[in-house]
Amino acid sequence: MKNWTVFMTAAFLLLVGGAFAQVKVSGKVSDAQGAPIPGVTILQQNTSNGTVSQPDGTWSLTLVDKVPASLQFSFMGFITKTVHYSGSGALNVVLLKDEVGLKDVVVIGYGTQRKSQITGAISSIDGKALAKTQAVDLSTALQGQAPGVTVTSPTGAPGTEAVIRIRGIGTLNNSNPLFIVDGVPMTSGLTTISPNDIASMEVLKDAAAAAIYGSRAANGVVLVTTKSGQPGKNEVGLEVAYGIAKASGLPKMMSTAQFIELQNEAFANDGSATRNQDDPSKLPNTNWLDAVFRQALTQRYNLSFSGGSEKTRYYLSGNVLNQDGTIVNSNFKRYGLRSNISSDVKNWLRVGENLSLTYDRTKQVGASGDGARPGSLPGVVRYALIRPNAIPVYDSKTGLYTDLPPADLYKSALLYGDGKNPLAIADYRFSNNSNYRLLGNVFAEARIGNDFKFRTDAGADVIFAEHQQYSGQIPGDRTTLQDKDKGLDKFRNRSTVLNWTNVLNYNHIFNKKHDVGVTLGSEYITAKTDYLSASRNGYDSRADQSPSLQYLAYGSGQQFNDGILEEWALMSYFGRITYAYDSKYLLNVNMRADASSRFSKNNRWGYFPSFSAGYNIARESFMKDVTWLNDLKIRGGWGQLGNQNIGLYPFSTIYSTANNVLQVVSRGNPDVKWETTTQSNIGIDAAFFKGALSLSLDYFNKQTSDILIQLPSSYTNGDAAPAYVNGAKMSNKGFEMNVGYRQAFNKDLSLNVSANVTTLKNKVVSLYKGKEQIFSAGSGRVILREGQPISSFFGYKTAGIFQNEKEIQDYKNSNGELLQPNAKPGDIRFVDVTNDGKIDDADRTIIGNPNPKFLYSLNASLNYKQFDLTVFFNGVQGNQIYNEVDNIINSFDGRGFNNKEDFYNSRWHGEGTSTTTPRATFQDPNNNRRNSDRYIQSGSYLRLKNIMLGYTLTPQLLQRIGFSQARVYVSGQNIWTITKYKGMDPELYTNENLANYGDLAVGIDMGTYPPSKTFTVGLQLSF
Repeated sequence: MKNWTVFMTAAFLLLVGGAFAQVKVSGKVSDAQGAPIPGVTILQQNTSNGTVSQPDGTWSLTLVDKVPASLQFSFMGFITKTVHYSGSGALNVVLLKDEVGLKDVVVIGYGTQRKSQITGAISSIDGKALAKTQAVDLSTALQGQAPGVTVTSPTGAPGTEAVIRIRGIGTLNNSNPLFIVDGVPMTSGLTTISPNDIASMEVLKDAAAAAIYGSRAANGVVLVTTKSGQPGKNEVGLEVAYGIAKASGLPKMMSTAQFIELQNEAFANDGSATRNQDDPSKLPNTNWLDAVFRQALTQRYNLSFSGGSEKTRYYLSGNVLNQDGTIVNSNFKRYGLRSNISSDVKNWLRVGENLSLTYDRTKQVGASGDGARPGSLPGVVRYALIRPNAIPVYDSKTGLYTDLPPADLYKSALLYGDGKNPLAIADYRFSNNSNYRLLGNVFAEARIGNDFKFRTDAGADVIFAEHQQYSGQIPGDRTTLQDKDKGLDKFRNRSTVLNWTNVLNYNHIFNKKHDVGVTLGSEYITAKTDYLSASRNGYDSRADQSPSLQYLAYGSGQQFNDGILEEWALMSYFGRITYAYDSKYLLNVNMRADASSRFSKNNRWGYFPSFSAGYNIARESFMKDVTWLNDLKIRGGWGQLGNQNIGLYPFSTIYSTANNVLQVVSRGNPDVKWETTTQSNIGIDAAFFKGALSLSLDYFNKQTSDILIQLPSSYTNGDAAPAYVNGAKMSNKGFEMNVGYRQAFNKDLSLNVSANVTTLKNKVVSLYKGKEQIFSAGSGRVILREGQPISSFFGYKTAGIFQNEKEIQDYKNSNGELLQPNAKPGDIRFVDVTNDGKIDDADRTIIGNPNPKFLYSLNASLNYKQFDLTVFFNGVQGNQIYNEVDNIINSFDGRGFNNKEDFYNSRWHGEGTSTTTPRATFQDPNNNRRNSDRYIQSGSYLRLKNIMLGYTLTPQLLQRIGFSQARVYVSGQNIWTITKYKGMDPELYTNENLANYGDLAVGIDMGTYPPSKTFTVGLQLSF
């Protein structure tokens, strides 16, 4: 009996063990050509059990349940395939490539989506396209890559961050878009990111696409994804590039002889017996532009390691940039390290990090303006333009820089002005700015069954910044500074922004027709910036020549210090629902709720909804016979976005206890609330002739309301800064178009062309109580006025030149009085705009618009065998520039400054000699130099931004030398520009005099550091 019991127990255990025995299945994954595919995810359906294919495509998996079982095979760029396994034999699977591969998947807010199901206005940019621009930073690489995105370099100085605007200027405050780099938010500092590390960028332009970012999305959102490694493909990449840059578009200035001749003509025009009696042949003829500009070298080095195994993927990179500026003593250096690692620690759990560490240092000279704004540097270009050629660079007796014209050289040194020596400014008036930055995140991503995915993400953006400016004695300087006046300014700040994001995504297809996606999430952001500044004077002459003595401890004079801590926080909850029926009818709904510390408790929460819908007409059965049309989608959306970049404490009155006296610094308004941008968008996406031709069209209407505006001083009492109110509204409307064409003519020849066009119309709809504001820089004026574009130019209108005395006498009002009684033949005729019979301030009106009517770009690449050719054009049309520096160098300045040769050739010097340029006069009784449309010039241009020719070595040769790829290239940037602008370069934004006003005052050229023409040779290797 006992033996029987043992036998039955053993038999039962064998039966149970057989019933629940685990089955191991193996096989190989390959493509249609039989090549193995490494890194394919194989997942047993309805479980979290899975594996990844090996470098040779093989795989094995132990099933956790009885057979038959369903296995899902998925890999980016290939069509996902589900295979049923019955329990016998190897399982070899062939995956077919997706029609558009990687390009069919688009990164959206907190997730991804197939391009065919996108209903918002999103532009996708491949990282390879960014690298081909040869731009040294991410901000300039974006120029011309997407419709609706305006990218402008304020100056050509190295280290300058480009200004990016998406669908126009949307506010009177901060209009910078939000950048999300691998999940970490940032709004500035794009010069720290190397384009070589970028895998892709998505620009979210309308509310339907960007509303999930709520209060930070009113100015658009740019999602940046950096590179990652691929399983089974370990690779080392190296790129080395050298470039030579030189300034272009420099004007020709008057010679010493022309300068003296013109001065004597001006004396004669004024009826004066005074003359400049110097002999020009005995004076210098210095070319000041040649003195300050130079050929400059740029060096770039990029080294990367990427690859991975079945479980772990990595991308490591380092980059070095050393960019000399074309103006002496200007330079930008950057050193960067990146580490992107992810690992599947379990079949259902992936963890990873994306971290970058950069250090950059900028040696900055005055790039625009005249140094009038406190803390700004005098513009080197401006002073090089106005300083007469008759003054030498160095004093012949002392060997030091000249400052005021040396008295022993001239019979009357006062005739040569008091402009500063621009080379001395470049050598002795500069600042050193350095930044350490840690940017990145760590994350964990869990797959819960087949339909759910949860991700938690902790990110940080930590910056340590330092600025130093020493004001010592320029040798030969007129000021002859005493030691007590020589000063050092030091500024440091430590900024930390932390974010913690949690996202749950659900995706499921019901009955093969209903594709449903749900996203729920929360996000907490906290920011802290600690500012510290100090200054001291009392430095002796040794410090002027020795940077090692330019420290606060070595000064002996008065000390000043200041410091402040600023903090803000944002708590958010968000959700999204997407639905697609049979890939034809599409719906997307978003909602985000934000609570910001920048507002009082009564207005702390803001709610930002959006919805959009799409219709894939080409998927309908009645379109099957239309073979030339491959895709046709109509989409539209509406939503609201917020802007919290309005200062930290506008709701609170700020007090100070300076000098032990309690006083109000700035007045608060507890009722301030969110700026809200309401945007609607209608778009069409189409593809023709098997995808060879593509077309995307969008129309947008962007209305921003409750814009914060500071009350005029007259509305408050005392010296305190006025309070802010939600008192303005602005409108931006426009069309966007992208056309693409790609064709492989045969195995050796292919062509890819992409063109973008964007129209923009900006208008200030309303201001608080209609109160307009005027801002000035030098002679330039801009105005903020209802019904007009932002930053409109403001001044007098002109109507030609008085050719004779009769024309002056005939220019009368209805009472027979002369409108310009002080005019002389050769003076400018100004328009009586108000028709009140006199020319005065009331006649000033809108005379120009710095905002372009449309912008455009063209990218084309041609590949023939081992050769590749890429060209990139970009341009703007319909904007104007106020050429403020022409008020001096193209309109005879009585202070003894130089003029362009153009003025010498085109000036009025007798009846009929000119209808555009006035006479030379010291006295100028007609005030010809007042701000007027004479200085308004077209800012339109077409530029060959980049051209590149490359050659890739043949596979046979690569095999011999042991490389997987080797490519050499030559390229040119800013090769030529077509423009009617008479300044150095039409691409400019604001100047240093008006930097505090941002978008309120753009387009005034006070003598701007121009972009350089650069020629580069490079080598790319991988092995």
